[in-house]
Order: sequence, then C-alpha cells, then structure tokens
Amino acid sequence: MQLQLRAAGGKAEISPLTADLYQGKLAGSLSVAATAPARVAAKQTLTGISVGPLLKDLAGQERLEGRGNVALDVVSQGDTVSALKRALGGTARVDLRDGAIRGINVAQVIRTAKARLGGGGDSGAGKAEEKTDFSDLSASFKIANGVAHNEDLALKSPLLRVAGSGDIDLGRDRLDYVAKATVVTSLQGQGGPELEALKGLTVPVRLSGSFDQIGYKVDLGGMVSDKAKEKLAERRDEVRKEAEDKLKDRLKGLLGR
Repeated sequence: MQLQLRAAGGKAEISPLTADLYQGKLAGSLSVAATAPARVAAKQTLTGISVGPLLKDLAGQERLEGRGNVALDVVSQGDTVSALKRALGGTARVDLRDGAIRGINVAQVIRTAKARLGGGGDSGAGKAEEKTDFSDLSASFKIANGVAHNEDLALKSPLLRVAGSGDIDLGRDRLDYVAKATVVTSLQGQGGPELEALKGLTVPVRLSGSFDQIGYKVDLGGMVSDKAKEKLAERRDEVRKEAEDKLKDRLKGLLGR
C-alpha cells in the first residue's frame, strides 16, 4: 500500500491511495471529517480484484463471486458501521467475469416452476448453498440513503441471459428486485425439458427479502402475457404497413390518371 496523508482543521485526506489487494489493484482517495456525526468520502477504482473474499472481509458475507473491476464514488456519515451503511450515497459500477450470485439458482427456480405448474407460477425461498453462475456480469448503481438502485443488470451464463432492475438495501441487508431471465439454450444434462420448452422466452422472477434468505416469485403467466403483447404489437405494425402500402398504390393510380 502507498498513500499520502494530509490532516488539518478536523479533516484527514488520503490522496493518492494505491494498493495491491485481493489479486488486483486499488487506486483512489479517502477522506474523513471529524464532524458530528463523522463524514466519510471515498472514490476508488478496483481493477482485477477477486470480489468474493473482499465482500467477506468487508461485510461478513460472500454473496457475489467473480473477478473484475469495481468503481465507487460514495459518501456517508455516522458514528457506527450500521449508521454509515444506512446513510450511504453516491454511485457504483461492477464488471465481473466467471463468477456467481449466491443465495439463489435462477435456472433451477424457473425449471421447478415450469415442471410444477406448467405455465402458471411458483414462489419460494433460495438457499445459502444455491448459486447462479455467470460468465459475465455488469451493473451500475445510484445509491441514496443506503439503498442502491439498479436499472441495467446484464448477466450472461451458458443457460440464461438476465436483465434486471430494482433496489438493494445495503443498510438493512434486503433487496427488492425483478430479474428477467431469457432462456438461451439447454445444455445436455443441465437444462432439461422444462428449460427447453421456454427457450427464447423471457421469464420474470421477483426477488425479495433478506440477504440470508432470498424469496422468489416466478410469473410464467406474466411471461405469456408479455409475449402476447409483443405478438399483438407486431401484428399492429404489419396492418399499419399494409394500409400505408395500399394508400400509396391508390395515390399512384390517381396521379397516373
């Protein structure tokens, strides 16, 4: 680690701050103001890090695995760690490869829902030992009052493509999130007939509850409804185009005369 510290007037600033850690590198700045309550600001870029061990040491939980880049520009205030988490604000971005989200297996959830109800829906809770593997994951967050809001999740795995949006409450260790999983293929021995039947379709999965036990609700009926709306929109566009073509033909006939 290398750092330069300046302190004056009740404020300490560390800039630049660089370090080799968690198989990667950190570069940025950190400041602490001795106000009441204390105010902390951090602007950090972590490159090539192993995010699982970092989260385990930082938050006591390893809900996300993988290696890649994390960018943070955050501020907070408080006299305890929990108070700092609840007051956190700023922005963050994550770009990871070859990892997993622990606590739920999205492919298994969809497969079970399809097998049980054949098109209706299903609900339940994830387990700590379950995980959703990915080859690539990217997401950006706007953070306010300890809640990180995301609108652009992009996750790729051999079986699924997942987009999503929602809130991750860092201060209370909870989330309220909608993941939209598109089944892209069914690997031999892994996907099964349930996923094969849903290939090419997007399945909404609502995730909610505490990080320790993530609840889920699969809406296969909503998926069918969305697909019907898409078909209706496509047909509406076709009808409009046909009407425009007929109108053009009539105008050409009139002009020709």
